[in-house]
Parts: sequence; structure tokens; C-alpha cells
Amino acid sequence: QLYTGFDRPLSDEELARFKELFKRRLAHEPVQYILGDTEFMGLPFDVSPRVLIPRPDTEVLIESVLQEVKRRFAPDAPLSILDIGTGSGCVAVSLASKLPLSAVTATDISPDALAEAEANAVRNGVQERVRFVPSDVLTMPLPDGPHHVIVSNPPYISAAEYALLAEEVRRYEPAAALTDSGDGLTFYKAIAQRCDTALRPEGFIAVEHAYDQSDAVRAIFTAAGFTRTDAVKDFEGHWRCVVASREGASR
Repeated sequence: QLYTGFDRPLSDEELARFKELFKRRLAHEPVQYILGDTEFMGLPFDVSPRVLIPRPDTEVLIESVLQEVKRRFAPDAPLSILDIGTGSGCVAVSLASKLPLSAVTATDISPDALAEAEANAVRNGVQERVRFVPSDVLTMPLPDGPHHVIVSNPPYISAAEYALLAEEVRRYEPAAALTDSGDGLTFYKAIAQRCDTALRPEGFIAVEHAYDQSDAVRAIFTAAGFTRTDAVKDFEGHWRCVVASREGASR
């Protein structure tokens, strides 16, 4: 409105509101939190400091899943998908939107994150096909299996790397959604160890990781019995995702 009505004087209330927003940005608060809104995969999402801000890198994860689904399954196949650590729900909601025959289970340890993710499912009209479940992958079995697809963008930043992040990330975004407070690999090990009964034999797992973790993540899934681990690059040419499956399994 400021842009389209640039020659209109602001009311006292509007000016006070603008100053408040400007002060928040001067304090390094992310624009997405100030606006309470962002876009991911062409879809609108509510965001607040309760959840991680969806990033373009994670769109590579979505595209990887869509390509692998197309390669493995018939177009009319009803799919069961598990999203581990759903946060804002951007992964679960996007996959439900792009795969209209799918049923998605989305988990998170945070009740606040689950509430925001559920609101985003409603906002994008997929609430009937996304179920939200409180769950901790580190201590609990994976729910609602077996699934055709297990997908996750887990906390993968190491404790050392977290200390070097930009102030607006460390100060405002939830630390538990960013780092495992260790080597950054904790959640991949848990997912690989717990997926035996949660993943269908013909299914696959897709995970996002840091630019320098591809070899380590692939090794974790190989050690867990996955015979195929494909590495995927992001838009900047960095390794960003691993797609793991047990090739040769009965279908």
C-alpha cells in the first residue's frame, strides 16, 4: 500500500506502525517474521519465531521427492508420506499439494510448530490429507508406517557452525530446528536406524543436509542397509540432499 499510494500522507496510526516494523528490522529480525508470511514452492505460508523460515534450498528436497516419486510409482498410485520434523509444514503441505493422491503424516517435537503447520495446511487447502503427530524421532518409533516416502529436513547444523551463523538467525529462529548441538548428524542416524518397519520395501527416504555433509549422510544410510544413495545438488551447485533406497527389494 505504501508503494501504490506513495503520495498519500500516512495517518498517525500508520506512521507509528511503520516505525515499529522498521525498528524490528533494525534489530535484525527477519523480514519473514515481521510480515508473518513467506512463499515456498509457490505456496503461501504463515511463519513466526515458533518455526524455522522456509528456505529455497529446501525446495530442492521437494523437487527430489517429486522426481523420485515419478520414477518409482504410477501416476494414480495413492502414496503414504512421512515428514519428520515438519516445522512450518512447508514440506508436508507442499508435497500434499503437488501429489493430490497422497496422505501425509507430519511430525514434530514442538506443539507450537505443529499448530503453525496445521494452520498452513488449512491455508493451502490440504488439511484433510495431512495428519499432524507429536513425535520425537530420537526416542520414539516412526508413526503410521509403512510409508512409500520418508522425508526430512532435520536440524543438521553442527554446534561449531551454529556459533558462526548470522545474528538474525541465531537470535530469532528456533535453535532446536537448526542444530543438534553436536556434529550435525544425529538425526540422520536416528532416521536410518528407525525406518525398517516405517518404510515400504519399494519406498525411499529423502533428506536435506549441509553443503559438506553429503558423504557422511550417504555413509550413514549405506551402513543401515540402503543399497542406493543418490546425491542431489542445490541451485548453487552444492550437494544438498540424499535420496536413499533399497534397490532390489521386492515390490
